[in-house]
Amino acid sequence: MDEKTYYLVYEERYKLVYEAGVERWGHGEDDVGLRASLTEWVDRCNLRGKRVVEFACGEGASGVILSQLGCLYHGVDVAPSAVAKARAALAGYPGAKVTVLDMAHEPVEGQYDAALDVMGFHMLVVDADRAAYLQNVHSCLKNGAPFFLFRESYREHADDSPVDSFERWLKLTGDDYRTPQTRCAGPADAQVEVQIPMVPARAKTEAGYRKELLEAGFVVDCFQPMMTDMQIVSSAAIYAHRP
Repeated sequence: MDEKTYYLVYEERYKLVYEAGVERWGHGEDDVGLRASLTEWVDRCNLRGKRVVEFACGEGASGVILSQLGCLYHGVDVAPSAVAKARAALAGYPGAKVTVLDMAHEPVEGQYDAALDVMGFHMLVVDADRAAYLQNVHSCLKNGAPFFLFRESYREHADDSPVDSFERWLKLTGDDYRTPQTRCAGPADAQVEVQIPMVPARAKTEAGYRKELLEAGFVVDCFQPMMTDMQIVSSAAIYAHRP
């Protein structure tokens, strides 16, 4: 794994999980917390019937929820295997589409009324990739459009010092992204053990997130630390908009 490929390991992770017989690796549309938060956001921002783009859409759970809420949905993700799952999940919604896209290096075409990121942004650890990602979000949004980041890794005392390369990240953390570890996947009543390595994820402080979003041209409306849940130990919901 190197600086050009560290976030592309998600494709390998999805493949390994599916080969083990697991139908879904990430959260589903039955995620109560996700559905409640998206419903509140859609209603408060008047997004029914509007175009919503989701960065790092994964297997499409948010897309199903947003489509059921009446949004016109476009999901993008770097992992082809996850995109295939998302397309299948959204096949019954004519206003939805999903495409493969390297969101740190490729812009999304078109203009959208809102953008969503669920546990995606924190998977970019290099400063330049994070800045490019946020700029791509900013560029595809209409003026005044909301941007909702949900369950982003957050630590009150995280190290917000610069990370100019993946090698620098490895030195800072000492994390092992090569050795397979035992993880459980699948529904609670049919868990399957899979051997997969850890993947990079960068927690930030509230001040760190606010600084990044401000530099990308966003206004942060609300930062809410979240309670521990099954998806992530310590996270935050960040409500922002393009002015």
